[in-house]
Amino acid sequence: MNGEKSTSWLIRLSGLALVAAAGAWLVGAPLQKKRTELRLRTMLLEVQEALQNYHVAEELYPKRMMSGGELVEQLVESGFLDEGILNPWTRKPYLESTEEDWLRYRTDSLAETYELIVLHPDSEDVQFRLDSTDNQSLEE
Repeated sequence: MNGEKSTSWLIRLSGLALVAAAGAWLVGAPLQKKRTELRLRTMLLEVQEALQNYHVAEELYPKRMMSGGELVEQLVESGFLDEGILNPWTRKPYLESTEEDWLRYRTDSLAETYELIVLHPDSEDVQFRLDSTDNQSLEE
């Protein structure tokens, strides 16, 4: 009889642990997604401000299409962006972390406009877009 009680107690405890783990996963996944989105927005707005300051000083935007890492490097080297800016996907300084980089920069042939695009990881689907003409804000 005593063995049955301990087995029953272990089964209940295991079931409770399984329910708790499932609950934590269901709550944790959306929270992690929101945190990543907040980091993305923060990084994107910092890069946008640096691009605008670059444009004021240089009278045009950087002249070639680049990955986020290349753009960040150029903006840091020219003094318009803090070298400690974090890569939102890795949470490491952007200049140290190029393996996960879904930020893209484009400009027109005269370097008078820009477009910053954040892709969903491992895809070509656009998650965020900022540009100097139609999408100047992340407000929806």
